[in-house]
Amino acid sequence: MNPKKKSIAIVAASGCRGCEQAILDIHYQVQSLSRWLDIVYWPYLLGSGEAEWEALEELDVCFFTGAVTTTAERRLAEQLRAKTKILVACGACAAFGGLPGLLNLKPAAGPDRPGAAGEAAAGERFGLPEREPRVAALEQVAAVDYVIPGCPPTPALLWAGFQALVCGPRAAGRLSFAARRLPARVAAAVLAGIAPPRGTCLAGDKAVCASCSRIKEEKKFQAVLRPYEKYEESGRCLLEQGLVCLGITTREGCGGLCPGVGQPCRGCFGKAEAVYDPGAKMVSAIGSTLASDRKEEIERLAAGLTDLSGTFYRYTFATQCALADKE
Repeated sequence: MNPKKKSIAIVAASGCRGCEQAILDIHYQVQSLSRWLDIVYWPYLLGSGEAEWEALEELDVCFFTGAVTTTAERRLAEQLRAKTKILVACGACAAFGGLPGLLNLKPAAGPDRPGAAGEAAAGERFGLPEREPRVAALEQVAAVDYVIPGCPPTPALLWAGFQALVCGPRAAGRLSFAARRLPARVAAAVLAGIAPPRGTCLAGDKAVCASCSRIKEEKKFQAVLRPYEKYEESGRCLLEQGLVCLGITTREGCGGLCPGVGQPCRGCFGKAEAVYDPGAKMVSAIGSTLASDRKEEIERLAAGLTDLSGTFYRYTFATQCALADKE
């Protein structure tokens, strides 16, 4: 390992590996990063094994992807925190619990739980890892220095993260293709050649709606439609058309990619800074814009809102649902 370069690890817990693939999606910029860093551990790309991990003494930066669902992943997160100067929660699963966090709707409470004995026997038979009582985001297991949200994070945000946390002021032509796609506060810090303050989420503070170019008129929620039931080209607010778009509660920074192509925001950047509970905010937003005050009509509309936890907390149930037991 070159002592002049920063040592980097990219580690995955429970997830789809989409975040790791997204790192490769910064394309030709990957090669330029080799001037500043040594990737010393990345099983997805390098086939690194347990022996290489145990041999590591200290890391400069670790990008951790995936949710913590097993005892082995919890131990890995704790060891990473002890060995790493800068620990980054990369992607929605690491940052908020992600889709695996919906397992907490039916947590593995303990050995006396119905079906626990059968699960334990199956796990022992097939060599399955021991599951944690509850799925956790990285921050619920170890202190996190930075968050790069998204499912997966956009190439611009990932590139900004590498530039800010790895290259610093040494990199020439910083953010050559990403600066205009970043929230202003993140771009300002990175372009200056300094890392943002620890604890920063490399995204915006406001909601996606604040940067959405769709026309907002008088909101009247008249129907509940699934995305496959309506493809629109009008440029109007999707929520006004009956598509449950979470842009009103979700942190900006993605550039409004989904609403831009007529698909409702699904909340993969987590809640906006001013939002306490994204689900409660969505219930309030939809309830205040129902296009009828008749009980029967309201009940019909409410019946169309199925799987509220999976809709309003698709990526954030483990950490951002105020009613969920996070212990």
